[in-house]
Amino acid sequence: MRRARRQLDDGQATVEFALILPLFVLLIVAIFDVTVIVRDQLLVDVMARDAARRASTMPTLDDISDAVGNTVESAGRSDAEWSVDVDQEVVRVRVELRPRSSLILSSTRWLGGRQRVVGMAAFATEYEVSDQ
Repeated sequence: MRRARRQLDDGQATVEFALILPLFVLLIVAIFDVTVIVRDQLLVDVMARDAARRASTMPTLDDISDAVGNTVESAGRSDAEWSVDVDQEVVRVRVELRPRSSLILSSTRWLGGRQRVVGMAAFATEYEVSDQ
């Protein structure tokens, strides 16, 4: 009786593995996607902070714009979009980019999600900023 029951259970582990494998692969891909998004969010935060810090030491609007552009460009992401807002006391920098896509991230585009990461930073200006 025991031998007959054991023969019926021989394929059970294979069937369980076949049922669990797609879920496991999906979990691994989801973890990878989340790490890519978090990495890119950290990157835009650092880019915005560094650009605002460099821009806060510049005396003119043209120098501020060049400093922000050079800082964002030196990060190595050519798809980054940036903007700078300057008043007499504060430089505000906003950097935005699209995370590098993967299977899950690109398949959710039809949901209409934002699919952008944004970093913002503000620093007090060291000089009175002139328009020249």
